[in-house]
Amino acid sequence: MPLGAKSKSIDIWNSVIEKCEKKLAKWKSQYLSKGGRLTLINSVLDALPTYMMSLFPIPPGRNFLWQGNKEKKSFHLVKWEEVMTSKENGGLGIKNLKLQSKALSMKWLWKYANNNQMLWREVIGAKYEKEDNWITKEVTTPYGVSLWRSIRSLWNEVKSNSKAKVMDGNKTRFWKDIWHEKGNMEDLFPDIYNLIMLQQSTIADLWSPQGWNFIFRRNLNDWEIVRVAEFLNTVNTFTGLQPGEDKLWWTGDDKGVFKVNKSYKLMDQIDQQCSRWPWKQIWKSRIPHKVSFFVWSMAKEAVLTQDNVMKRGRTLCSRCFLCGETSEPVNHLFLHCKYTHHLWRIFLSLKGISWTMPRKVAEALLCWEEAGVHAKDRGRWRIIPGAIWWAVWKERNSRCFESIENNVQKVKLNCILLLVFWCNQLYSNDTVSIIDVLDSI
Repeated sequence: MPLGAKSKSIDIWNSVIEKCEKKLAKWKSQYLSKGGRLTLINSVLDALPTYMMSLFPIPPGRNFLWQGNKEKKSFHLVKWEEVMTSKENGGLGIKNLKLQSKALSMKWLWKYANNNQMLWREVIGAKYEKEDNWITKEVTTPYGVSLWRSIRSLWNEVKSNSKAKVMDGNKTRFWKDIWHEKGNMEDLFPDIYNLIMLQQSTIADLWSPQGWNFIFRRNLNDWEIVRVAEFLNTVNTFTGLQPGEDKLWWTGDDKGVFKVNKSYKLMDQIDQQCSRWPWKQIWKSRIPHKVSFFVWSMAKEAVLTQDNVMKRGRTLCSRCFLCGETSEPVNHLFLHCKYTHHLWRIFLSLKGISWTMPRKVAEALLCWEEAGVHAKDRGRWRIIPGAIWWAVWKERNSRCFESIENNVQKVKLNCILLLVFWCNQLYSNDTVSIIDVLDSI
């Protein structure tokens, strides 16, 4: 752990970066597929030192996924904000390091609130003074670099997802803290709050074995009595004090303990909209990881067809390399091209399915899953779109970059052989033939 370094300096991470580079030196990342790089990224991120991440901001980077270690720049196919979302919500599940660092920093606040005997807590409390029984005052000094300032700035987020678990009542303020299931008393009954003396009182100050002891500033008016009665009915659900110290209860966990992973997921889902995204069809299919990554890129309409290359500023004459009849958007190449239709018909005719091709790849994956196959055959059925699209993409690239054109019968055979190979990987105990695969579909 560096001593005396600026808390926001990237140089703090140099030693960690050097260790990671040494471990990864044997990997030839320029030869890894994007699926392989994704696996490597998640492995490295899981091994990062969490203690440092909880204190110092980590330098972000995204080039490795798209271009490996190559100096030549590559297109970034999908916005990084989407990449960092979970696979269930359309991303790649790469950890958002800013949110991870934030969740780790928030745990310091939870520890500060619940561990009165820790030496570091006493030092922080003495330096920045106490705001209440849970936290210090906000750091507002205009000079110097304060690590606690950045951690303390997250208190409102910790507080909004916590409540006080009342034991002896000495830490929990009756009006200011959230201890009742309905919420903060000051917010629920602002009119009563303005009538009360000793507004900073703790629950222990106001509670006795006989009940609550509130002191009003003045005599109540007739129209205020009904409101006070409503207030008393609410707080009279309190069952009394217990031995032990009040604790800050994290509402994101059944046991009230702050968990970094659960906090991360909570923050990660705030801006995510759960949509009908075919994540199981992409990531749960037993196909090579690089093909899963490719299918994900297709579902995002981000594969570098000529249309997408033109959108990135390149001047091209966009045409479909397979049919030559129209431009080359993703959905045309993989769904609506008459050349690609020949491959779809192989499997649809075997099942006797009348199929209207959906508009988009993501919709096609969902519809394919619901095509009515038996549960025992679903594993093989699910990998068919990946085999079709991989064969189509290989043929398209052969025509684009090598000027080698195969007839549709050759591509059909390549697709079926690819499917047989994957099925043999899927069912490694038995050797699967072409006839076995076609009979089981």
